[in-house]
Amino acid sequence: MYALIIVIGVLSSGSPGLGIPIGVTSQIVGNFKTLDECKAAASEPYATGPVADVPVTFGSRWYCTYAGAK
Repeated sequence: MYALIIVIGVLSSGSPGLGIPIGVTSQIVGNFKTLDECKAAASEPYATGPVADVPVTFGSRWYCTYAGAK
């Protein structure tokens, strides 16, 4: 089983347009049977399914990782 994780860099709001990284947060947004299914969901974040409403913006990245046997 594989988990799709979004990792978001938290930026300071000190200077307009120039955020300074101050931290990182992450969230599991879906579980998939195969790595190919996970990669497909990560490559199309606005498609249907568990990642349909999760925007990918500056400072955020998708990762697929092995989550162990079901």
